[in-house]
Amino acid sequence: MKKQLVTPIGEALYPHLHEPDYKFDQAGVYQTRLILEESDYNALKGQFQEIYDAAYKSACEQAGNKLKHGEGNPFREGDEGLYILAKQPAEKNTKKHGLIKFNIKAFDSAGKLIKMPRVGTGSKLRLALEPKPWAVSGKFGVTLRLRSVQIIDLVEYGNESVFDEVEGGFSGGEEFTNEFTDEKAQSKKDGDFSF
Repeated sequence: MKKQLVTPIGEALYPHLHEPDYKFDQAGVYQTRLILEESDYNALKGQFQEIYDAAYKSACEQAGNKLKHGEGNPFREGDEGLYILAKQPAEKNTKKHGLIKFNIKAFDSAGKLIKMPRVGTGSKLRLALEPKPWAVSGKFGVTLRLRSVQIIDLVEYGNESVFDEVEGGFSGGEEFTNEFTDEKAQSKKDGDFSF
């Protein structure tokens, strides 16, 4: 099943898009919750249900009997509101191709492919999701595999300041960047000087 669902714009909650989340899975999982307005949530859930019903019917025909509906519905409700849970394993070991590593593509608001920034909670996103049916031990379900992200409004994590502005104080200086410079590159740049 290659049909992709593209979500309306929603708000990211606990995104792991720049790097996988290893908390509950050693192989890592790219994932995010996307909080949606009720009307957008219901419309997307309706599209998902059509795909689910068709895939369920096909799986039951192939199995020769009715399958039970498994757990793991990606449409959820929490304290934060109505949201969908989208995820993608960072890597998977297969018999046919060996170890396959995945990543999530990122696009800016103009639809241009970019390097994935450090997307934080509160970012406004659209997600491209691939419905993936599964049937195991007489149970059936459909997960939403996260394929790409369009970043409408970025809230970047890791660069927050804990300081308020103090009037009349020092301002300026060179802005800090997260770029890493190794010793060899630095020595070429600075005339072979080292500590």
